[in-house]
Amino acid sequence: MNDGDGNENYTNFAEKLVTMPGMELKDKLQNLKHKVDALGKQYIALQGEKKALERTVERQELEIAKLEKELNQLRIDNEFLRVAHSVPRDPAVVDRYKKQVAKMVRDIDRCIKQLNA
Repeated sequence: MNDGDGNENYTNFAEKLVTMPGMELKDKLQNLKHKVDALGKQYIALQGEKKALERTVERQELEIAKLEKELNQLRIDNEFLRVAHSVPRDPAVVDRYKKQVAKMVRDIDRCIKQLNA
C-alpha cells in the first residue's frame, strides 16, 4: 500500500468492507453512508470552529497593535517626565544650563561654517 495514495487507501477500505463476513452489501453500504455523514457533519463543525478562531485571532491582533501603540506612547511620556523631573528648579542652575546650551549651539554653528567653507 502506498501511504501517499488516498485512492489506494479508499480502495483497500472498500474491499475490506465488501468482503466483511456476516454482513449484506446493503448493510455495509448503509454503514459506510453513516460514517461518511458523520465525517461530513464533523467537517462542517470544524470549519465553523476554524472561522470562529480566525475571527478571535484577528480581534486579538488588533488589540495587540493598539496596546503596542499605547505602550510606545507611554514610553515617550515616561522619558519626557524623567527628563522634566531631572531639570533643577534653581533659577541660577537653569540659567547656567541655558548658557551652556547656547555655547554648544554657537560651537555647532561654527563647525558647520567651517565645513561649508
